[in-house]
Amino acid sequence: MRRFFLSLIVATASLSAAEAQTTINLNVTTEQKQTITGFGAAAMEALMRPIQDVDIIRTAFEPDSPIGLNILRMEMSANMKGDITKADIGWDTPYDWHGYLPAVREAKSHGALILATPWSPPAAYKTNNSASGGKDDGVHGKLKESSWGSLFTWFNTFLTYMQANDASVDVVALQNEPDWWVSYNGCEYTPQEMHDLVKQYAKRLNKDKFGVRLLGGEPLGFNPEYYRLLMEDPETAQYIDLIGGHVYGDYGRKKNLATSAGYAAGKEVWMTEHLINPRGDNGGIRDLPTWQEQLDFCEDVNECLINGATAYIYWYLAKEYAFIGDGTLYDQATCLSPGNDRGKVLDRGRLMGQFARQLKGATRLVHTSSLNNSPTTPGVNQRFEMSAFLKGDSLIVNAIDTLSRDFNLHVTLPYNVDRAHRIQSTDGNICAESDLDITPGRDFTFSVPARSFTTYVFHVDDEQLAVSHPKVAAPRPAADAVYTLSGQRLEREPSHGIYIKAGRKVVR
Repeated sequence: MRRFFLSLIVATASLSAAEAQTTINLNVTTEQKQTITGFGAAAMEALMRPIQDVDIIRTAFEPDSPIGLNILRMEMSANMKGDITKADIGWDTPYDWHGYLPAVREAKSHGALILATPWSPPAAYKTNNSASGGKDDGVHGKLKESSWGSLFTWFNTFLTYMQANDASVDVVALQNEPDWWVSYNGCEYTPQEMHDLVKQYAKRLNKDKFGVRLLGGEPLGFNPEYYRLLMEDPETAQYIDLIGGHVYGDYGRKKNLATSAGYAAGKEVWMTEHLINPRGDNGGIRDLPTWQEQLDFCEDVNECLINGATAYIYWYLAKEYAFIGDGTLYDQATCLSPGNDRGKVLDRGRLMGQFARQLKGATRLVHTSSLNNSPTTPGVNQRFEMSAFLKGDSLIVNAIDTLSRDFNLHVTLPYNVDRAHRIQSTDGNICAESDLDITPGRDFTFSVPARSFTTYVFHVDDEQLAVSHPKVAAPRPAADAVYTLSGQRLEREPSHGIYIKAGRKVVR
C-alpha cells in the first residue's frame, strides 16, 4: 500500500524570549523501562462477528500499512462445530473457530502475533448450561468446578484445530472480563477461583507442542487482585507468561494497570481491549469521532504505555470509531458522518500508526516534566502528555496537547543528536511529516500547536550509544524480543543482517 504524507515546511531552533509563551520542560533520562511488543485490534466488526474480508486485515497489517498493527485478537468461540446458524445470530459469518481462519491467516502472513480469548467455555461446562453470561435470566454463568479439568483440554483442542489450518495461535487468555456479568457470552471467576484453576490444571495446556503462551484473565478494569494471587504464588506464577486486561472506566483503571504490572515479575503486560468515545446512537446515526475524541484516543494509548503496557490492543478493527471503515451508514439519507467507507483507513487508524510504526520494538525511557501530567476532572481533557522511547539509533518523543493554546516544548535529551524528523497531527492534517532544522546537541525548544499530537524522532550516533550505556540491564519485559527495522516481530534472532533487539539496533 502506498503511503501518502503531507509535506510541511518547518522552521525550528531555539525560540527567543519575545516569542516564548508557556514553556514545558521535558527531561529524558537513560533509565529504561518496558520494551513495546506492539499494537493491535480485535478481528471483529460487531460483537462475536469475525471479519471475513481479508482486504481489511491486509490494510491493517501489511508492512507498508499506515496503521502498522502487529497483534490480532480473536475470540476462542464456545461454538466449536459451526452448529449456530444465521437464524441464531442474524448474519452469514460462521460463528465458530472456522470463521476466524481467513483473518488469522492473513495477519500471520504479515508476521502478526495472534491472541485468542474465550468469552465463554462451551455451554456444557457452565453452571447455566449456556455460553451466555446469564444476566438476561438472572443466572450467573460460571465454569462448573467439575469442568475445571476440561478447560485446558478444550484449549488444546482449539490450538490443534488452528495449527492444522495454518492459523496457529501465539497467546491464549484464560477469560475475557471474568469480573463482569453480561447477557452475551461470558463466564465469571473470582480472583481466588482463577488462581485455583491455574494451580490445579494449567499444567494440562500443551505449551511446547503449540508454541503458545498463557495470558491471565482479562479483567474489565485491570483489577490487580486477579494478578496478585497468581503472581505471589510460585505454583501459579510459573504457568502465567503474560498479564492482560482492559482499562474501561476512569484514569484509575490505568493505575490498576500499573499496579498489576508491579506483580508481573518480568512478564509482558498487555492492554487487550478498550474503546474510546463511541457517542452512541443519535437517532440511529453515528458520527465519526471529533478531533477532541481523536486526541482522547491518543492520550489513551500514551497513558497505557507510560503505566507499563508492552502492548495496546484496541477493540474493533473495523468501525466508524476504529481504524478502518466498515461501510455502515445507519441512515444513508441523513448520515451525519459520511466517510465511513468500507475498507478505508480512517483518521484514527492513521493516528494509531503514528504510535505503532515508530514504537514496535522500542524501549520506554523514564522522563520528567515541569508539567503535572495527572488527570484533572474526569471527562475533562486539559492535559499535556509526553513519553520517550529508544529504538536502535532513534530517540522518539511523543507530545500530546489537548489544550486550546500553543506551547513551547523544551526537550533535554540524554544523548547528543545530529538530526531530527517530525510527524505531527492536527485537526484536518493527520501525520504531516517534515525534517527539522536543528543544531546538533541535547537541548531543543519546539513550538507545539494547540490540540495536536506530535512525534519527534531524533537520530543518535550508534557509537555514542555503545559508549554511553554498555552496562544497562536488559529492559523489562520482552527483553529478548527481536524485530526487523520496520517493526515486524521475528520468532528467532537472525544469524546475520540488521535488526532490533531489546530496543537496540544489532548489526551481524
